[in-house]
This record gives sequence, C-alpha cells and structure tokens, in this order.
Amino acid sequence: MNKKASLFCIVTLFAVCGFAQTVTLTFTGRDAANHHVQAELFRVANLSKNWQEYLYWPDTVLTLQKGSGIQNPEMSQLPSLELSPNSPNPFHGTTDIHLTLADAGVVTLDIADVGGRLVWADDILLNPGRHQFRITLSHAGTYVMSARLKGELSSVKMVCNEGGGTNVVEYVGYTRKDSREAPPAKSHTRGSVVRPYDLGDQMEYSAYATINGQGEESPHIEQPLADSQTVVLPFSSVQLRLPTVVTANVTNITGTSAVCGGIVTDDGGDSVTARGVCVSISPNPTLAGLHTSDGSGLGVFTSQLTGLMSNLVYYVRAYAINSVGIAYGEKQSFFIPVNPDGDARSCPDAPFVVDIDGNTYNTVQIGQQCWMRENLRTRRYADGTDIPQGESYSLTSAFWYYPMNESANKANYGLLYNWAALMHDATASNSNPSGVQGICPDGWHVPSNAEWEQLHTYVKSHGQNVCGGIEDQIGKSLAATMGWDLGGTSCEVGNANPATNNATGFSALPAGYYQGGDYLIPEFVNYGGLGYNTFFWTTTMGTDSYGFNNTYYWGLHSNYASVIHNNFYDADGDAYSVRCVKD
Repeated sequence: MNKKASLFCIVTLFAVCGFAQTVTLTFTGRDAANHHVQAELFRVANLSKNWQEYLYWPDTVLTLQKGSGIQNPEMSQLPSLELSPNSPNPFHGTTDIHLTLADAGVVTLDIADVGGRLVWADDILLNPGRHQFRITLSHAGTYVMSARLKGELSSVKMVCNEGGGTNVVEYVGYTRKDSREAPPAKSHTRGSVVRPYDLGDQMEYSAYATINGQGEESPHIEQPLADSQTVVLPFSSVQLRLPTVVTANVTNITGTSAVCGGIVTDDGGDSVTARGVCVSISPNPTLAGLHTSDGSGLGVFTSQLTGLMSNLVYYVRAYAINSVGIAYGEKQSFFIPVNPDGDARSCPDAPFVVDIDGNTYNTVQIGQQCWMRENLRTRRYADGTDIPQGESYSLTSAFWYYPMNESANKANYGLLYNWAALMHDATASNSNPSGVQGICPDGWHVPSNAEWEQLHTYVKSHGQNVCGGIEDQIGKSLAATMGWDLGGTSCEVGNANPATNNATGFSALPAGYYQGGDYLIPEFVNYGGLGYNTFFWTTTMGTDSYGFNNTYYWGLHSNYASVIHNNFYDADGDAYSVRCVKD
C-alpha cells in the first residue's frame, strides 16, 4: 500500500472513530400547574431517519450514540427470543407487536397488569422467524407482555389509553427472516442506544402518565435535534397531590398533657378534609393510633394532647387528608418528666423509686399495695451483679431481652426477663408478701401470685374500674392509654377510645414477650406481642401431675376485657415484664 492510500485509511478511521458523537436527552413531565409528573413512558422518534425508541420509568435519560455505519455481523443473526416494542404505544384499545425467535418451539405468551394479575395467556407453537400479533385490551392501564421459550424471557411494557372490548391476542402473520433483514428494534430498559442521526434531524417527543387515576398522553412536540438538552412534556391536567403539613413544636408540657399542632401549607390541589396530630409512644405515630381532629382546610391548627403519662417519651406527627390520601409532617418527640406531685395516686411515702442503674420509676397506690407504675428496665441486681443480655433461650441462665429484640423499645416498655433473672436464685413463693427481692431494688420485691390476686380483688370491687357492669371486665382500668392496638368492643383493652383506660393508674403497656419452645418443639423461640399483649411474672411456681414446673403469670391483651391469669409448664425460660411491689 502506498503512502497516500495509507494516509487516506488513517484519516477515514479517525473521522469514523474519533468524531463519534453522543447526544443526551433528558425528559420530564409537567402538569398544567407546572408540577412534576412521573411519566410512565417517553416516546422518542427521529422523523428524518425513521426510527423510534421508548423509555420506561424509572429511566428518564436517553443517550444517543452515533454508530460508524458498518454492519455488525452478529446483527444479521436471529435473536433466540425477542419481543419488539408494540406499535402504536400508547394505544387506544388495539396495538400490534412482533415476536422473533431463532428456533421452533412452544412459546408461552402472557399479558399482566401492573399489579401482576394475568389478563391473557396462551401457549403457541411457532417456527423460527418474525411473527406479528394484534392485541386488544379491555381496560386502560399499563401492562407487561412476556414471551417464554426454553428458559429464556423477553418482555415489553405497553400503555393502553382506552379499553377496546375483551382481552384478545390475534395471530396476524409470519415472515421467515434471512441474513439480509435486520432484527427488530429492541426495547431498552436503560437509556443508551446506537442510532443513525445528525444534528438538525426532525425529532418528535411524547409521554404517557397516569394523572388522578386516568391515563393521559402529552401533546407531541416536534423540534430539530440539538446538542444535549432537556425536553419538557406538558400535560393538560392538573395532578392532585398529597397535602403539605408541618408539625409544630410541642409546648405547655405537664404531667398529663401537652400542646402541639401544625400548619397545612399546601392542599395538593384539592380540599383538605381533616387535619390534626397523631401521638404514640412508638416512633412513627399514624392515624391507626391515637390522634386529634382539628378542623379542615389550609392554615394553622392547635392540638390538645391529654391523658398522657409521666416518665414516657412521646412521638407526634401532624397529618392532613385530601382525596389523594394522608400526608404526615415531620416527627417530633417530647418527654414528660417524673412529677410525683402531679398524680394523686402516687404512693404517699414513695412517689418514685430509683434502681441501681439509675432508672427512675413512678409509683401508684392501689388499695393497700404500692406498685411500680412502669416496667422494670434494670440490667443489674441491687447487689451490683450484672445480668447478661440473652441471645438464646435458657431455663437455667439469667437473661434479659429487649422487647421485639429492639433496643429502642426499652425506654417505654422496659426489659423482658426470664425466670432465672427474676428470682436471682431465690425459692419460689406464694406468700403475701412474697419475701423475694429477686431483681427488684432494695426495699421492693417481686409479687407472688397471691399478691396479684389481692390487686385483682381490690380493682374489681370498685365500680369505676369495671366496664359494662361485668365484674371481671377490669382490663381497661389497668391498661395505659397509649400503645395498644386499637379495635374491638367497648370493654376490650384496645377499643377505639383508649382515653377511657387506666382508671387505676397502673399503666400497663403492651411490651410483648420472648417465648421458647416446650418439650414437643424445644427449638421454637420467638419475640412477639408488642402492641397487643403484656405478661407479668409472679414468684409462684407449682408442679403438675406430669412433673412439669408451672410458672404463674398475669397479663392483658388488646382484644380481652378481662385480666389474663394463667400458669404454664416449663415456661420459666420465657421472658416477660416485671412490676415490683414495695415492702
């Protein structure tokens, strides 16, 4: 080859390879009020070069890479299985799609909606080549058509603007391909394609979105192809949105109440029908729990929070509702400190007690007994001996556990302890008082079954604690006003009016349990019950006729009106809450 020819080849290759051009197109949708719209599909067509591409959410960027024009030999081969994008797309009722395959076989075709529900399916024996199908769908929406053959899968998204009768897929025709025919265009899940183009080519862009539950196509925009640019596709509708609400700071905190509120700054394009504040001792309060109702519309509102208990962390979020749904403001938290003088039911000579770890507990006087009003959360005995955290179930080793195995639950729900941790090597007792200090602070003891019986008898003997005139329905009078799953009849602990709970001030919270297996299924262990039940240990243990140890406990359940009183064999490895009684 002479020098001139060599120079020509070098220049040609440099022109082809060195000046390959890339154009990046970024797409976004806007409604009639210029709010962002999440388009499900963007259509990009080069009218000058006669090709089109589709972008499906979450892709919003298409990168065009200009090829050399040299045919890739691999492109002359048939793909093993490939669905090409349907046309038109979006469509009104009916659209066409092509399926290409390299080998004969039974192809499974199906169409599913965005929820995964099949609307059509069939198995079809096909020869190699390109096959055309005509699809009719009965309802508007976004669908996925899939083809499966010998373990391979090809899928295409389709957007139907308007239904067209029943769901039908009609076989239209078949064309055997040869090496001279290029394969069909692929559907791209990521926006980078190689296509012929020149700056200045006439382009057409459109988008499809679901706005307020209705499918809508944007107007088609035609413009010359320029360097990298952002294309805004406008829609004629105004998209309704969730409201915007801001949670106010919590003020005027007392031993049983506080003031919060918020401001609705944007109604989302529709009327705000309800607003207020959700409050809970769990970190993410919702309307499913305790909440206030403070009017409607835009603007500032104030919420009075009542029936609170001291020495608990509370979480609040403002909410606002319109036809789109529920919007929540940012979360705020506040703490009600110990206020012994603010509750007449505190024990006169011991309004609070401090354990060896420095945890402070409120107390409550019920009859002749002085109880802790909160669940124990110490990790040491009064003599300074550490209690290890449990990582497994044990009938003999002393362990404590976090409720639901979450450390954040300790502050409000206390800790759970197994029998060995509860008793600290003491002998079981049903005396009144039990005489077992166990895990309790100095001057306090773990109550026996007999002491719980005394509490039960006293509470049900006072009419203000009884619900519905039935003597045993006293669960609500012992349950806290917060934390319980709501529902059930009026006398159940978790009924929809929790403010009527806690007449005694005992303030039982649904801390749940850590539970192990029995002799039938010893390996079964689990956490559970947070939000809907609580169990309290006693120092009492018996032996049944089969020789099993029966440990006694008391408890509450959100769907029960009465108190749970039970004993169970070989349950001393389970972990429950502890309340101490003053000596």
